[in-house]
Amino acid sequence: MKIRVSDIKVKNRIRKDLGDLQSLQESIRKLGLLHPILIDLNNTLISGERRLESVKNLGWEYVEVRIVDIRNKKERIQMEAEENNIRLEFTSEEQERVKKLLRRYSYTTFFGRILAWILDLFDWLKGFFQKKY
Repeated sequence: MKIRVSDIKVKNRIRKDLGDLQSLQESIRKLGLLHPILIDLNNTLISGERRLESVKNLGWEYVEVRIVDIRNKKERIQMEAEENNIRLEFTSEEQERVKKLLRRYSYTTFFGRILAWILDLFDWLKGFFQKKY
């Protein structure tokens, strides 16, 4: 469901410093909003303040939201905390794999695909010999 960005109310939040929003804004600009903003039945923000500020900065008039029925203050705090605490960052190996996969799929020409295949082969051989010796 989409609502006007200006209709979302931001009240007392746990996080006081939103940090640098540039990378998040760039991600939203390129890929769109991957996770909707969470609000209650009164349009009060539960989670997603950094996303909300980012779409405001990008000039969005409407934003995708998910509405939940919050029963009490404790539940609101739990939801805000859970979204920010319960996640697992990529390991350095996983980040390296992302780079390799993006490199592989960024080549669109025939020769580019051959180059990507050769680079993948070298990566595989490097891993093979590192494990063996």
